Amino acid sequence: MNQRITHLLSFCILIFSSFSSYAVTLSTWNLEWLTLNPSEKFRPSERNQHDFSQLNVYFSQSNSQILAFQEVDSREAILKVVGSDYRIFLSDRSTNPKKQFTDINQYTGFAIHHSIPVTDPRDLSLLPNKKSSKLRYATYVIATVDEQPLHLLSVHLKSGCLGQKKNNYACETLKTQTKELTDWINAREENNDTYLVLGDFNHTLAHPRSWLWKNIKKQTTEAPILLTKSTKGNCTVKQWKRDWPKYKTYTRLIDHGITNDIEKRFTVTQQVFQQADVKKYQLTDHCPVIFKYN
Repeated sequence: MNQRITHLLSFCILIFSSFSSYAVTLSTWNLEWLTLNPSEKFRPSERNQHDFSQLNVYFSQSNSQILAFQEVDSREAILKVVGSDYRIFLSDRSTNPKKQFTDINQYTGFAIHHSIPVTDPRDLSLLPNKKSSKLRYATYVIATVDEQPLHLLSVHLKSGCLGQKKNNYACETLKTQTKELTDWINAREENNDTYLVLGDFNHTLAHPRSWLWKNIKKQTTEAPILLTKSTKGNCTVKQWKRDWPKYKTYTRLIDHGITNDIEKRFTVTQQVFQQADVKKYQLTDHCPVIFKYN
């Protein structure tokens, strides 16, 4: 009898241990002009209820407890994608009329499941010297994961400097933004904080000759880990040209995740759309990237 009790207790301890190890899934997704007030100037913003429902299907399939999003115009719009079980943390820019456009705004932010405790520090401007800038704020939150604080940043960096560095405005802006980003990373390192930066970098960071990734490593006191270094891309999307749809497949990622958390293992995948859905619905011009954190 005592031996049976011992075996039962051992079994219970094993089961309890397996459930007590906490795992969370995060994702980043640029939602391309997501709004409830579409504009004829931006054809992708014109979504109907079926489009929103299909976006919700893909989000549900990702099993994400934390979503870093970009190009979202309002809380109401992102809630139609993630559902009511999530708290929305929208860019601080959304509360400042001087930092907003009159038609559609492209905010960064987070949707975080109600079961995860979160604090909401002040956001980070990636162009602090351009006081009139209405773009490129990074949303900053601190989530409690596995009983430890995880500092999260949702970014949307300047487009137009996808690969090779050029002597133009886009690349110079991207260079400025990454300096602000690495200053934030260095502050996290100085405080012994665990961080994770997610978002649309508008650059192929995983390319072996990426000047931007070299800059990030050079400007940080402790070089971060590029979680998407080996992640394969195969994202087919719809693009509008003069009111005609065109379809393109991207094989190199510009949506990335970088961290200093060497103790956790991440499984990183791109969530691709079904081609029939791309044709039938107005989805997005980015596929989500999923980070399983355990």
